[in-house]
Amino acid sequence: MIRTILCFICFFTHSASYSASANSAPLHVYIAEYPPFQILDEEKGHTGFSVELFKEIVKLTQIEVEYIAVPWVRAQSIVAEQANSVLFSMAKTPERDKLYTWVDTIYLVNEGVFALRDRKDITINSLEDVHKYSIALPRGDVSITTLNIFPNNTDDVVIVEHQEQCIKMLNLSRVDLNYNNDVGFFVAAKMLGFSPDQFKQVFITRQTELGIAANKNTNPESLNKIRQAMLTLKENGVYERLQQTWFGDM
Repeated sequence: MIRTILCFICFFTHSASYSASANSAPLHVYIAEYPPFQILDEEKGHTGFSVELFKEIVKLTQIEVEYIAVPWVRAQSIVAEQANSVLFSMAKTPERDKLYTWVDTIYLVNEGVFALRDRKDITINSLEDVHKYSIALPRGDVSITTLNIFPNNTDDVVIVEHQEQCIKMLNLSRVDLNYNNDVGFFVAAKMLGFSPDQFKQVFITRQTELGIAANKNTNPESLNKIRQAMLTLKENGVYERLQQTWFGDM
């Protein structure tokens, strides 16, 4: 009987210690280059709408975090496997809901296909029409699945690391199309020094939630704190101020 009690005490102590350790561990926040939502700068500090919004969340929640900048494909892979980790800004899809816990929505965007405004020869009435033209897409982007594209099997699909590379290629007419969202495309184009009037969204696919996704074994208490902080930031005007700063009147 005494041995049983001692074993229980040891087990309880070990479990409590493990739980405390898990709760005190920093939340690993993975970010990838995606202007205007994430702009990576190791010297001046990472910024962008989503980054600044998350910094405000951290202020409110006092959650200890560690920001880790990696390529988008790697970020997705790590967060799918590593407990107590999150990433943003991810487009919400049924396929991704199976891999991650959806924490909260950061912004609603209109996904679709973009082209140079003076390209009168381009007509897109359905996603199938996209396959008639060349297109630039970022590696690991949801667009590859959406468009049912197999980039290894066609010369008309150019895969690059970042969306801004796609916009540069489109501006130089090296490709006919880019798949993006309205906010990400037009704000990034302006940041690159291009006039948004040079481009047009020739086809809208759907409205999509961009947000924070977490590994399924991330501390639920931390995720609830993040959700509550998002509500507070929308109520106290901070969210609107950041939106105006980064997106203007879009």
